[in-house]
Amino acid sequence: MSRLRGRHVLFIPILSAALAVSGCSGGSGDGNGNGDAKPPAAAPAFDATQTLQKAATAMADLKSVGLTLASEGKPAVPVRGGDLKLLRGGDADGTIMLEQSGQTVEMKLIAAGDGVFIKGPTGGWQRYPKAVAATMYDPSAVLDPQRGISALLKKATAPKAEATEKVGGKEAHRIRATLPGDAIGGLVPGITTDVSGQIWVSATDHRLLKVKGEIPAAAGGQSGSVIITFTEFNAPYKIKAPA
Repeated sequence: MSRLRGRHVLFIPILSAALAVSGCSGGSGDGNGNGDAKPPAAAPAFDATQTLQKAATAMADLKSVGLTLASEGKPAVPVRGGDLKLLRGGDADGTIMLEQSGQTVEMKLIAAGDGVFIKGPTGGWQRYPKAVAATMYDPSAVLDPQRGISALLKKATAPKAEATEKVGGKEAHRIRATLPGDAIGGLVPGITTDVSGQIWVSATDHRLLKVKGEIPAAAGGQSGSVIITFTEFNAPYKIKAPA
């Protein structure tokens, strides 16, 4: 595997860009043919700004987290999916799916100690220094309260409460907000402008459960969505370098 491919593998978009929600217009009747107007929908019973603040605090205290990445369409990012276990110090273990030359390739990834280990579809593990990996993406930033998810939630602007719904069986508050490019750039390399996003926050413990975003089309390319789901908060992961 080339050094360039190894660096691409290390790109793990934790909070990326986002999907703006389209409003749905209702008809003039109530669906029964009697012409009665529908009552207006009730406003969400939570404060978006306070919810994001509580989420920032809750995520700042995490020692570990599990995340699942999925994509829809063809977002202009190399990662198409994956499952990762991540420790606050930057160690990670999991599998990611990469788009390479029009094909999706599965790669195994372990970041442990001062090394990052990559295993492709064929061949064995290859080791890269963590310092080299950090020039493309630094996994230790994800749970760092000054650089990672918590900082991004604090900097989100124009939050708007949308709804309360289930995410993974949990009650979650859905919020639409603008995420500043200078905040998400460290988490999603290549994004430098403000983006609009949807954020789901647990209604009970205020942890971030999901982010869904739209990646704008690159020159000559297509747009698409990325979806990050967070699970297994503070699980006792034990991550070791491969033998």
